[in-house]
Amino acid sequence: MDELRVIEDRLKRLDHVSDWTFALGLHIRLANPTLSYLTYPKEWVDYYTEKQLVFVDPAVRWAISNQGICDWADISDGDASDVFGAASRFGLRFGKVIALGDLDRSFGFFAHPSRPITQEEIEQAQTLMQELHDLTRDALDMSEEELEALREIPVRS
Repeated sequence: MDELRVIEDRLKRLDHVSDWTFALGLHIRLANPTLSYLTYPKEWVDYYTEKQLVFVDPAVRWAISNQGICDWADISDGDASDVFGAASRFGLRFGKVIALGDLDRSFGFFAHPSRPITQEEIEQAQTLMQELHDLTRDALDMSEEELEALREIPVRS
């Protein structure tokens, strides 16, 4: 299996862990992911982008400063801009954050519409994220053309 197919396989496996949606940013550089994969509703992504919520999102703030797994409920006290409330209105009610890597960082933001994400689900996601992080480590040195092939990998069919 070539590298693109392996990455696509891991993304699809990540998508099938649960009936959740997610935003995955691999190899964050200067606050921007080298690769990103989204299954969040387009309406939420548009709203989040328009309101520039990345600058006040407690999940992003946590991911920048920590490694591991965090439940949105555990950081909701720091949500002065009500990002989690807005997310809930778009069906992203229960969420978890995964942050991994030391200097070369990757973040995953997972949300479920109707129930808390289980420990087993988030551990599977963490394992798959680590595999994706490792598989795409060379992305930092790729040409824009090579990156484009990785960016076009579909998460959902």
